[in-house]
Amino acid sequence: MAGAALLALVVYQGRSFVMDRIHAHQFKSEAQLFRSGIQDATSSDVDFSGETQQSLAKNHAFDSANSRVNTSTGALTGIFGGAVTAVPGTIASTDDSMIVTYPVPSTVCSLSIGAVAGAYAKVTVNGTTISDPNTAFNGATAGTACSSAGATASIGMYATHNN
Repeated sequence: MAGAALLALVVYQGRSFVMDRIHAHQFKSEAQLFRSGIQDATSSDVDFSGETQQSLAKNHAFDSANSRVNTSTGALTGIFGGAVTAVPGTIASTDDSMIVTYPVPSTVCSLSIGAVAGAYAKVTVNGTTISDPNTAFNGATAGTACSSAGATASIGMYATHNN
């Protein structure tokens, strides 16, 4: 009886460990699909100055979100329930990127930020630049940034035509 209770306790305590990794995997997958979707939807554009979240949604950039994207308005809800936004941004020159800002739990941020940094030209977390053409990714900096705003981290992912 005591053995069964101990096993139940281990399973219960390990649940969050497993779920955090599942959620991080889901987020990494969606982030990479968004990048590909943005590149596909804007392949004939010189820059991103004419793009809006609504135009990207209508051009299927966020189709991986399924029912969480409203193609009429462009409204997009993240996996964890927060509003995801997409606006033109700047890395080296005006409107050379689309910034997808995605709220995630801080643990998911810490577990996934390395992969996200490898997929996007520039990544910020809670306003801290994690990687860009002039900033090498550093796990310690990323971990600190992920937890700097409490339970939820805001990840800014800069998609370009080349990344």
